[in-house]
Amino acid sequence: MGGAVSAGEDNDDLIDNLKEAYYIRSDLVERAFRAIDRADYYLDEYRDNAYKDLAWRHGNIHLSAPCIYSEVMEALDLHPGLSFLNLGSGTGYLSTMVGLILGKVFLVL
Repeated sequence: MGGAVSAGEDNDDLIDNLKEAYYIRSDLVERAFRAIDRADYYLDEYRDNAYKDLAWRHGNIHLSAPCIYSEVMEALDLHPGLSFLNLGSGTGYLSTMVGLILGKVFLVL
């Protein structure tokens, strides 16, 4: 998985390619992906790789391939009101997209 789906120019190209390859199948997951630009989770000097369907690691920073995140989000059957705990959440890219779908989140300390 990863690498063969997209070498898009921007976030919309990435999502269009993931949809065309049937990684993104639901409108809810598509809207979450379109709302969050993957390049915002990259260091500036590596942003030219943000729209490729590849995993990326730099030191302690890690992003899985977008096709992996889309498969996870589709498989979880996400909808408002559910809870979500992402252990080892890395950059927060996946957690941010899931949070958009789940809606209000309350943090209890």
